[in-house]
Amino acid sequence: MTHSQRILIGGAVSVVFLGLFLVTVDLGRMLDTMARANYVYAGPGVALYLLSLVFRTLRWQRLLSHLRPIGTVRLYPVVVVGYMANNLLPMRLGEVARSYHLGSREGISKTAVLATILVERVLDALTLLFFIAVIAAFVPLSGLAENLGGSFGVPGFLLPVLFGLPFLILFCLLILSAMYPRRAGAAASLLLRWLPPRLRPVVGRMVSTFLSGLTPLSSPRTLAALFLLSVPIWLLESGLFLMVALSFGLDEVFGGWGDLLVAQVLVTAIANIGSSVPGPPGGVGLFELVAREALVFMPMASVERPVAAGYAAVVHLLLIVPVVLLGQVFLWTEHLSLRKLSEAAGEPEAGSPVAYGKGKERES
Repeated sequence: MTHSQRILIGGAVSVVFLGLFLVTVDLGRMLDTMARANYVYAGPGVALYLLSLVFRTLRWQRLLSHLRPIGTVRLYPVVVVGYMANNLLPMRLGEVARSYHLGSREGISKTAVLATILVERVLDALTLLFFIAVIAAFVPLSGLAENLGGSFGVPGFLLPVLFGLPFLILFCLLILSAMYPRRAGAAASLLLRWLPPRLRPVVGRMVSTFLSGLTPLSSPRTLAALFLLSVPIWLLESGLFLMVALSFGLDEVFGGWGDLLVAQVLVTAIANIGSSVPGPPGGVGLFELVAREALVFMPMASVERPVAAGYAAVVHLLLIVPVVLLGQVFLWTEHLSLRKLSEAAGEPEAGSPVAYGKGKERES
């Protein structure tokens, strides 16, 4: 599949989900609610989100330390550019662009960097599932699961299995691969026999390099540190959700601050897990749908769908626009463009070089 085809497919998926989002809500009331919101809280919300990216940088720095020590100030722009790319490119191509960007700039293996990004994504999902599990110990969520499942045509009891079990299995496989790289390599070699002979050496080297990127997972101390860094990431992002909730006056809907805070953490977790499926750029359309329905069916309060729709749209706008603008600034300072970066990352077989300041592209 070519780079252009991926973009077209991702765009089409976004259009479908956005259409579904808009036709299942009273659009007039939604826009009226958005117009009456108090956006004085938007600035603090964006600040909290940008601060969460600092903790993402610290976590990624820990994952990359065995490849090359990289300072936080130097790594933060790469994180922002990566999230910018994810918001604008389909099929999670932003992850590939981020690995290509850092690998080319720092002279380290892009495949190993991509392995660390995969670990990040799994850690994010497990942290959000942990939040949901902790809340479920105190708040009955069975009704929420049933209603959410009904909205998307899935039995409620299957939701934890569909969205939780794959991440748990993948995380266990990553840890086992990190602890026993030789056995993982041997298992991969068996699978490589199904490939054409001319491709086996190339893919074999990629698998070996990928496994080297998982090295930090072999240390229990590092695993604990990664989880501890993951918690503030998502609590800070939940802060943005909370600020938008205050903008829409949802503090008057919920019984108290405790219920409001718990609801925002839940919506953050459900919206991000539910929209993590690769496809639309930045999860546009799917994120709004999941966040809206999660807020509508909260067990602590009843939020009208037009209000929840406006809330979800503003949250996603604040998650996307500031990062895109800041990422563009960082690209300009490095004399790069997202188009060149995404094309080079999306079609590595072409060997298209991208100018990275004074450095040259290298691959270990």
